[in-house]
Amino acid sequence: MRHVPRPRFALITALGIVALTLLHLVIAPVTAAAHEPIHYVALGDSRAASPTVTSQIIGCGRSSVAYPDQLAGLIHTTTFRSVACAGAKAENITTTPQLRSQGFVPPQIDAPRPDTDLVTISIGGNDTDWGNISRVCFVPIPGVDAHCRSNAWYHSAIRNALAPLEDRVDAVVRAVRKRSPSAAVVIVGQGGYFGERGCFPENPASSADLAFIRRDFFGPYNDILRRVAERHRAAFVDVEAESIGHDACAGDEKWFEGYVTSSEYLGFHPNLAGNKAIARMIADRLPSSITGARGR
Repeated sequence: MRHVPRPRFALITALGIVALTLLHLVIAPVTAAAHEPIHYVALGDSRAASPTVTSQIIGCGRSSVAYPDQLAGLIHTTTFRSVACAGAKAENITTTPQLRSQGFVPPQIDAPRPDTDLVTISIGGNDTDWGNISRVCFVPIPGVDAHCRSNAWYHSAIRNALAPLEDRVDAVVRAVRKRSPSAAVVIVGQGGYFGERGCFPENPASSADLAFIRRDFFGPYNDILRRVAERHRAAFVDVEAESIGHDACAGDEKWFEGYVTSSEYLGFHPNLAGNKAIARMIADRLPSSITGARGR
C-alpha cells in the first residue's frame, strides 16, 4: 500500500487552513452586515395610524396593519415604534400635546432618538383640513356637478389651507433632524383617494371636480412636501403618482377608501392593500444602508 509522503500531506493541510481562513474573511463581513440593527420610528396623523372602525375609538386609533407596521415587517427592523395619532397636526409632532380620548398625548418628537435609523412622516392632512374642504364638491345625487373648479370661494379655501403648510412641515423635519441627525427621513405624500372619475357613493363628485382637486389641491400640497424633503436631504414618496388606478372608485383594485367606505377602514384612508403598497413605495426609496442591513 502506497503512503502519501509526510511533507506533501503537511502542505495540503496548510493550504486547507489558509483556504478556510480566507473563506471566513469573505463571509464574516456579509454575516455581520446582515445583522446590523434598524431602529425605526413613525410619526404622523391618521394616514400613518390607519384607524379602523374598531381601533379609532382607542387612543390614537393606530391599527396593527398600518403602513409603518407593514414597512417594519418588510425591512425587518430591530426596534419599531409608531406614535402616529389620528387628528394630529404638525404642532402635535413638534411642541403641542394632543388631546385624545385617553387624555393628552405628548408631542411625537419625543420618540426619535440619536440612534434612530429611520423616521417616516405623514403630516398635513389635518393642518390643511383637505377632507372637509373636498367634501364641498360632493353631491347627494348621482350625475350632479357641484362645479367646485369654478367656485371662487373654493379656490380661496385651498390657497388659505396650503399657505402655512410649508413652514409647518419644515419645522417637523428640522425637529427630527435635531433629534436623530443620522436617520434616514422619509416624507410620505398625500393623495391616492381620487382618480379620473367619480363614483357614487364612494366619491360622489363630478370627474371634472375630482381632476381639479387632484391638480390644484393635492398637486401644490405634494410640491410643498417635495420641497421640504429636498431642503433637508430627505426622501419624498409621491403616493398620488404611484397610486394611479387604485383610487376609491377602482373596485377590487382600490388602495384607498373614499368618502363612503366599504371596509373596516375609515373613509379617506388607505385600506389593507393601500397600506401594503405605501410600505413598498417607502422601502423602494430607502438607502442601501438600511435595505442592505437586512439583505433586502
